[in-house]
Amino acid sequence: MDVNFALSSFITLFIIVDPIVNVPVFMAILTNHNKNDRKKMVKQAVIIAAIVLMIFTLAGDVIFGYLNIEMYSFRIAGGLLLFIISIEMLFGRRPHTKSSVEEEEEALHKEDIVVTPLAVPLLTGPGAITTGIVLFNAADDVVSKSFLFFDIGLVYLISYFILSRSERAFEILGKTGTMVIVRIMGLLLSAIAIQFIITGLEEVIIEIFS
Repeated sequence: MDVNFALSSFITLFIIVDPIVNVPVFMAILTNHNKNDRKKMVKQAVIIAAIVLMIFTLAGDVIFGYLNIEMYSFRIAGGLLLFIISIEMLFGRRPHTKSSVEEEEEALHKEDIVVTPLAVPLLTGPGAITTGIVLFNAADDVVSKSFLFFDIGLVYLISYFILSRSERAFEILGKTGTMVIVRIMGLLLSAIAIQFIITGLEEVIIEIFS
């Protein structure tokens, strides 16, 4: 098992799930609920989000086989998607793959908001699903793949810890602190996205000349 893979996959998933940037959004959506209800709803959302990501990560190969999509095509497309998300983060904007302002406003008036938008797409959106599938295919052995699922669980466990204490987290970070962290994460994500694209292109070249 490649320790570097386990560590890099955790960092990549944490950046793309990005519970820190979701703190003010969760606070706004759950503002009309008491503290105990908020914790319960966050817990449910995190569990659902983790399960959805694990299912798509595991089923990626089956989906690709059915659609006749080569992995390098998805790796390049995924890299482009992550790069777009990273640019939005660098400019301090919420990624549009997370949820729209209209969806968040609608959620304020919905009774069942745990699945949508809290779990999907706020915690598990297209970016997270893309990342999970790409990392699963990049894993060299069963142990590495197992650690990837461990990383997914760990990322969402930390997300629960942060989001269930949204008020405290926002109080500590403040708006400025949150934006600083978001921009740093955006820079790291852009580098990861470029690496996805480069690896995909290398696979294309090998495929052509092999």
